[in-house]
Amino acid sequence: MARKSKSSRLVKHALDFWGAWGLRFAVLFSVGAHVALVFLARTRRQHVSIWGKLLLWPAYMIATEMSATYALGKLSLSDDTTATTCEHQVVAFWAPFLLLHLGFPDNISAYALEDNKLSGRQAIDVIQRVLGALFILYKYIYHGDGGNLRPASAIMFVVGAFKYMERFYALKRGNLDHIRDSMKKKPVVPLKPVVRGPTLDDEEALLFAHEMFHFCKRAMVDDSSFEEVDDSSSEEDKDSIASSERIFSLECRSMWRVLEMELSLMYDILYSKEALIHTWGGYLIRLFAPPATAAATVLFFLFPKDCINSTADVIITYILLAVAVLLDVVWLARALGSTWAYAFLKGRLAASLHRAVLCRGWRRLRNIVMFLDPSHWLLGRDPRCYRRWSGKFGRYNLLEECTRVRDWTSDLRCWLLAEIGLEDPRFVFQLCPKVKMLLFQRILRRLTMQDSGSGKKSPGDPYTMLDITKNWGQVAVNRRPEVFPKDDEPSFGREFQEDILVWHIGTSIFLAYADQQREGNCGKYAKAIEALSEYLMFLVAQRPHMLPGLELRSLFQVTRRALIEVWSPSNKNSSSKSSKNKFAKILYEKSLKDEYWGKRKDDNANIRLMTDGAELGMFLLEKITKSNEEEMKIMDMQEMLEFIFDVWVDKLLHAGTGCSRESHAKQLSRGGELATIVWIMTEHAVPFRIGEMPDYPDEDKTKKEEEEKKKKEAEEKKKKEEEEKKPDYRYPPMPAPAP
Repeated sequence: MARKSKSSRLVKHALDFWGAWGLRFAVLFSVGAHVALVFLARTRRQHVSIWGKLLLWPAYMIATEMSATYALGKLSLSDDTTATTCEHQVVAFWAPFLLLHLGFPDNISAYALEDNKLSGRQAIDVIQRVLGALFILYKYIYHGDGGNLRPASAIMFVVGAFKYMERFYALKRGNLDHIRDSMKKKPVVPLKPVVRGPTLDDEEALLFAHEMFHFCKRAMVDDSSFEEVDDSSSEEDKDSIASSERIFSLECRSMWRVLEMELSLMYDILYSKEALIHTWGGYLIRLFAPPATAAATVLFFLFPKDCINSTADVIITYILLAVAVLLDVVWLARALGSTWAYAFLKGRLAASLHRAVLCRGWRRLRNIVMFLDPSHWLLGRDPRCYRRWSGKFGRYNLLEECTRVRDWTSDLRCWLLAEIGLEDPRFVFQLCPKVKMLLFQRILRRLTMQDSGSGKKSPGDPYTMLDITKNWGQVAVNRRPEVFPKDDEPSFGREFQEDILVWHIGTSIFLAYADQQREGNCGKYAKAIEALSEYLMFLVAQRPHMLPGLELRSLFQVTRRALIEVWSPSNKNSSSKSSKNKFAKILYEKSLKDEYWGKRKDDNANIRLMTDGAELGMFLLEKITKSNEEEMKIMDMQEMLEFIFDVWVDKLLHAGTGCSRESHAKQLSRGGELATIVWIMTEHAVPFRIGEMPDYPDEDKTKKEEEEKKKKEAEEKKKKEEEEKKPDYRYPPMPAPAP
């Protein structure tokens, strides 16, 4: 009985403590989460420490739902009879700040793309919370003698309500459907381009990206409004196409920078308030907020505090005011010094004002803002570099994963990270700069208009847009007929994900046997092939929604299980690197010994992709061994590696262009994606390559004509037979005799 009374006293003390301090804790959590979002929002643009991303999610949830909503509800229902009237008024003064926190910092409006989609449902919440805050102010401040708190609360209510409603509209405007509809109603007018050299630094690349941003915006919403330019086209259309062509005249690293900056601008539109900040209304709110919050601070300072018994309430109020004033000044300076302001003014100022405002005043302000950025004087980093892609991408080697010794802790960690939308650090790697440049240069060769000039297409000639969007390696094979005749071609999967699985296994087998010959250019190509193969395999395993075609999740799982069954338990003590190569050689030897492995009727159907991959690896290795007939190599090692690299580049292009726009947009909030950069690069080639058709070789063209001729003859023959079967009514039928 005594134990029960003791526990009840503890519960009573806990309830009394929460009743006295619960509201204060909620308000402090709200302002703390608001400040945390200011600093953590930048982590979403890049693959930074996993701890930063782990902190961002609870900060977002606390700022959106938990603290501010609880505090507003507590304030509206408060009936504390022990507090004085002044204390009630001071606590009620916190309500506008909670609206301000619900409005979020300027650098984040949505955590995920789904927040933008569901923005329409939040209209009721916005109205309810704004009216709730107004009710609290009326009940405790305006209904009684509020003194200086009346104008102070009115000022902060206006600022808080506008910021909260601004976030609601930012979510609405970040919806891809809304962006598409707005572009149809009011087409994007491209900025007048500025002549620049072929080499750009980060600042110049960012300004260039603003001039090119209409392409990125159209591509992200899948707006097919490009038309071929002719003499009758408007000057704006001609300038637009010319600017798209101009990006391909840049030096490779500068072009890559521009593409990264374009995607960072798209992130601003989807996940921050930039679309609303850089309007006349957005600038007015930011110009009004700093002096308004400063005036509210002065009014609260003049408010008599003799009747307030709780010093904690006064301290919390000053914290709220100080944070609001400081952040309002920061957001004003950031808005005016942003390159978005440059684009806004450039599109509206007359030519006479352009030099005075943009070339002098804005650039000075921009330099000051960049100098005062915390990352400059705390970390010693250029503040512009956060807009760059981090270069980190996912890699997944299927053979290595099948040979890895698994334990419950790693499985639990993978599950927890997947539940909150984070990547397992085991799969995240830095893209080697040499591999990145090799890949970028090869894609440029695919997209540029120059070719060999002969009727026959060489492997280095550019692709048509249909080659890119409809094929995933077949063109690289067709352009090497001397090596791969029609009856001796490598196999490709019927579905894209199936094809990646087969080629990943085959490539792993080839590289395991070619490991001793990785020198010079061979080593460079081998690293690039391995990176691309494992990256696309990562998309199959972790992000199948990003790949075009059917999502064959079950096929990946059964193939993985089949590989695990082949891997002998006695081999599990090997290191991951040696295990991967050892497993590849086991698959090769098994396929070499048994020509019909996986092809018999009684064989398990689940091993089909595994055996196809092993057969492909054997096929590729045979092409660099001596021929029995000619006693010469069909392809040397470098030629074969370059061919395999071409196939994987084709697959990457197909993956990037075939991925849904929504999936690309989602990945922008997770640090970006290599496939997204490749896709936006391809989109820049679309305007001046519309209407291209793939060039069929003469043999294919003749075959196609013969098939059409046979089809036409068959249709005519069928029509003639149907005519013969019809009854002949040239003479009218005789009437039936009368009975």
